[in-house]
Amino acid sequence: MKMSCSKQELLEIVNTVQKAVMAKSTMPILECIKIDTSGDGNVVVTGNNLDMCIEYNTVMNVPEGGIVALASRMFGEIVRRLPEGTVTITSDPKNYVTKIECGASKFNIQGLDGMEYPGAPVLDEKYRFTLTQPALRRLIRKTISFVSVNEGRRPILTGALFEINDGKLNIVASDGHRLAIVTENVECEEKKGHFVVPGVTLRELLKLLKDEGDVTVIISDRHVMFDFGEFQVYTRMLEGEFLKYESIINVINSIEVVCDKSVIMHSLERAQLLISDDNAVHSENKVPVRFNIGYNKIDMSCITGKGQVNDTVDAEVKGGELVIGFNCRFLLDALSACDGDRVKIEFSAPTSGCFIRSGEDSDSKYLFMILPVRLYN
Repeated sequence: MKMSCSKQELLEIVNTVQKAVMAKSTMPILECIKIDTSGDGNVVVTGNNLDMCIEYNTVMNVPEGGIVALASRMFGEIVRRLPEGTVTITSDPKNYVTKIECGASKFNIQGLDGMEYPGAPVLDEKYRFTLTQPALRRLIRKTISFVSVNEGRRPILTGALFEINDGKLNIVASDGHRLAIVTENVECEEKKGHFVVPGVTLRELLKLLKDEGDVTVIISDRHVMFDFGEFQVYTRMLEGEFLKYESIINVINSIEVVCDKSVIMHSLERAQLLISDDNAVHSENKVPVRFNIGYNKIDMSCITGKGQVNDTVDAEVKGGELVIGFNCRFLLDALSACDGDRVKIEFSAPTSGCFIRSGEDSDSKYLFMILPVRLYN
């Protein structure tokens, strides 16, 4: 095999596919990326950890076709440190020793048989839809912090639910203590459909999504493919029944608070200083921030082993008074995901979750729910 391209082109490809490569594996081949070239100039570079696969298709100068698997970490570091210019890669098909040359720099590294590398999943397409990359990035950013990282309790919650419903895409995430729902209009021939994308994949997608361009989402029985044009991201679906969130959000809240988002966030950040600095606290839920909601204000307070903080936020309050406690970080995650300068927070009881909407429009395209923390004093 022999191929050549610019260093910058090769670096972009390597940085992309490396996101699907295992750092450590009992199978050395899974720590590699595969380079597959044909004599007509087509080159396919692949990273695959069996749960997620990224396949990059491009055209290069290929005097001689072939296939080889190269250790991802070493190959990536070599490419990053090469001088600017044209990179030539030559691999011996007999022993897979691969020569990398750029200017006066030359490397010889040991490769593996690329034929043993796992291929990308073969999709039996059920349906597809397309949305802009900025839109998908916005949806993921608003929900990713709500995805559970605890696989022990309910593994299905370590992913986010993608739900097609009559031209709307809902993305739903929950870790059992809080819930996020965001909505975007999409064009899709399928009226109803749903699948769960692992949180690990969503975090890597965030690194790949750009400020322009489209992404097509293709769904099969067990896999989902995000098609960016020059490269494709494949991921396994998570199996199981997701949280039945409809009954959670269809409640009537009697107390409504509208306030300035930045003011309440700054107040919570001040409280978080004491909570984060309290080394004796093993769980943030043990030190809630207390909301005392009254006439046109919220009195906020928090007591930890490090000290005490009290603050007041001006607000428009309708429906009565309430004392309730929350995990401070959970509130900050939800508020930071809201657009606009004003937020609406709805309450019903000290033991019921609060609902946060952006602005004063109840038809907002996203909704966050956070369960309260019990107050003991």
